[in-house]
Amino acid sequence: MKRLLNKTLLYYTVFATIILLLSIPFLYWMMEKLYTDDVDEAILLRKKEFVTNNLRSLRINDIPVWNKFNRDIRILPDTVLSKPKDSIIQEIFFDEMVPEWEPYRVLYTKVQIENQPYILMIQLNLVESEDLIKTIIRLYLGILFSLLLVIFFITRFISNRLWKPFYDTLEKVKQFNLEQHNQPQFTVTKIKEFDQLNASLDKLIRSNLRSYTSQKKFTQNAAHELQTPLAVFQSKLDLLLQDKSLTQAQSVILQSLYEAASRLSRINKNLLLLAKIENNQFTEVSSFRLNELIEQSVPYFTEQATPKELVIEQSIQSDIALQANQGLAEIMLNNLLLNAIRHNIEKGIIEIRVQDRMLEVSNTGGSHALDAGGLFKRFGNSQTDAHNSGLGLAIVKEICDRYGWVVHYRFVLDRHVFSVKF
Repeated sequence: MKRLLNKTLLYYTVFATIILLLSIPFLYWMMEKLYTDDVDEAILLRKKEFVTNNLRSLRINDIPVWNKFNRDIRILPDTVLSKPKDSIIQEIFFDEMVPEWEPYRVLYTKVQIENQPYILMIQLNLVESEDLIKTIIRLYLGILFSLLLVIFFITRFISNRLWKPFYDTLEKVKQFNLEQHNQPQFTVTKIKEFDQLNASLDKLIRSNLRSYTSQKKFTQNAAHELQTPLAVFQSKLDLLLQDKSLTQAQSVILQSLYEAASRLSRINKNLLLLAKIENNQFTEVSSFRLNELIEQSVPYFTEQATPKELVIEQSIQSDIALQANQGLAEIMLNNLLLNAIRHNIEKGIIEIRVQDRMLEVSNTGGSHALDAGGLFKRFGNSQTDAHNSGLGLAIVKEICDRYGWVVHYRFVLDRHVFSVKF
């Protein structure tokens, strides 16, 4: 994608080049006409000088000698040529001195020598004029091209100076992060349009920050306040399920309610966790090794995978040291493994691979790739699974973003692969 300045300069260069190319034929025609007019004036001046200085003293016997020593002014018999009299025309003659055919401007006019009619022919070579015109055009093109280059660089320099406030604003908007509350400070530019743009952006960002802060507080407060009622609700349901007087139909309904309450409780806990991550409440940072976390987690998830008869394979090819909150790193790893178990097929495979500062968790299941665009969004997964809160991968993404890790999904050889680049 091209920058606005580059696109403007491109249009400017294209149009300037077109105008330059179109001006060359016109310039050539104009200079040729001007030079031809000068040559015609010179011919008429020579005619005047001949009539004034030579015609009266010239005799018929002198004509052969005159023609021999005057190459460009010749006297011809009136009957030799049928040319228009008293007119200047352009003709091509063979020049024996070159030897080449060359263009001439020629005047034919009638004169009287000893009362006998003759034709005075005055000619001037145009080859020098063509060479001069070509030289002038080359010089013109060189000057014009140099001028275009100078204008191009001056325009680029001035445009860079003029557009600098805009690019400063654009860079600050790029660096703006709603979650970090880093309100950008825009520079006063003394340019009306840029100041209006900065004021509008500042107003928009402040409004979004207020809305985002209010939303986070509401989510955190709501999740916090729901904890106690949910716990009471679950405990009451648990007591009811232990009542031996319940019928089969009542037990089924209560069990369904209990599972829904459990899922709601998990969603509530995950929302609280997300709110704490966003509010930077996990400030403790320590050094630990990813391999040790995997060794601690695999035995637990092996038990979780038993009902589906899943096989967990490990390929640890490097030892990765991390600097982060160890609890959040465990949550990230556990959510990836739990996701691989829940969305796997019976007797499927889960592979944990560690290599080149990268963790990969892949699993069988399904024959099509998932929608990567909504995969890491909150409640972006299918909600058909009663045990799934829809927030596991969103938490993984939030943790990775916090520490600058890159989480990525791809579908390879009928396997869903989640990778985290540290």
